[in-house]
Amino acid sequence: MKKLFLALSVFLSLSLGANAQKFGHIVSQDIIENMPEYKNAQTQLEAESKKAESQYQAMATEYQNKVQAYQENIQLADAAQEKWSAAIRADKEQEIMQLQERIQRFQENVQQSLQQKRTDLMNPIIEKLDAAVKKIATAGGYVYVMDKNNVLFINENISTDLTAEVKKELGM
Repeated sequence: MKKLFLALSVFLSLSLGANAQKFGHIVSQDIIENMPEYKNAQTQLEAESKKAESQYQAMATEYQNKVQAYQENIQLADAAQEKWSAAIRADKEQEIMQLQERIQRFQENVQQSLQQKRTDLMNPIIEKLDAAVKKIATAGGYVYVMDKNNVLFINENISTDLTAEVKKELGM
């Protein structure tokens, strides 16, 4: 009888303990977008993007000018073939193709560079958010804290929204 009573009390305490687990959730996007570091990162990314766009526009203008000059010279060559030899024509075509390839490589490099810069700027922000969430979760005795944006369903009757607490922890 004592063993049954002991087993029943252990089972009951485990059941009650399982029900007492605390779950929390946050809206990370809302927190991150309101962090000063994020706004600074966005400003830096926009500046880099504008600089790259300016360089791209200069290259595109150069390309357009070369194509236009080539087309004008083709028309002149058709009228007077001695003014533009086949070798010059082939050289100009090659020059235009190389410029087009340079523009394409530039675009690819800019995309990679901007993505790397974004990663470099966002990692410390995400780490800061993670540290704040862990601190709040540990202090509050939470078993799980989920990001509401990355979960299909959260039962808000048993999960606490910790977004405001995390913002407060981050000084927002």
